[in-house]
Amino acid sequence: MVCEDVRAALAPFHACVDTVDGARVTTQCLYPSFDPVTVFVARGKETYRVHDGGGAERAAWTHGRDQLLIGRILARHAARYHIKVVDDGVLLSEVQSVEWLLSAILAVANASAAAANAIVERSRVAGESILREKVDDVLSKAFEPSLVLRGFPFSGRSGKEHRFDFAIRQPHEHLVLIETVVPHHVSVSAKYVAFADTRLDHGNGIDRFAVYDRPLEPDDVSLLQQVADLVPFDSLERGIRRVLVPHAAQ
Repeated sequence: MVCEDVRAALAPFHACVDTVDGARVTTQCLYPSFDPVTVFVARGKETYRVHDGGGAERAAWTHGRDQLLIGRILARHAARYHIKVVDDGVLLSEVQSVEWLLSAILAVANASAAAANAIVERSRVAGESILREKVDDVLSKAFEPSLVLRGFPFSGRSGKEHRFDFAIRQPHEHLVLIETVVPHHVSVSAKYVAFADTRLDHGNGIDRFAVYDRPLEPDDVSLLQQVADLVPFDSLERGIRRVLVPHAAQ
């Protein structure tokens, strides 16, 4: 009975549709968007040509990545799976018999998914680093050095210690926790967890700012707004002063 359920769940991945690019096969590998990787199979005179139709490159460009980074990572993952990069970012495997066709499909699908995820993850880390530097510059110019704390440790209700990118602490102990966030599910989920775990049900003199400089998905906005104030980078200094002034007057 369980096998029947499994076969039903996997049925969409067994589809093969003829297209101008070859027979399109939907695989179980996933791009960063969680869309399945599709692989195309075309039969030549002596070989089967299996390719991803440029899917990895498109997935990377959807997230705003640069060409040099895309090229390097595509080449690295193609070499790992013993295939090649052709025609401006298409991952290709050629096999001479049907016995090797499944291996070629799996190699191309895995390489395409792995490359796209690596590109997006690399860019996420770089994007957060660049935004952190910009935030650091603003805080350094706008506030006394003694008020600005970097890599600030703060323990949550779970007992886990979270390290926030920045914190602003005034002498009267009002605290502003600041995290940078970029449009990537790993970044959003990590910031959500940190803010949620350190949010108390009663007032505790703490404000939480999630700072962004690129548009976030609507569902990510809704999620983060449950645990923090979403602050555009250009409004960061104004937002901090807005929450600090009332407390300073106390």
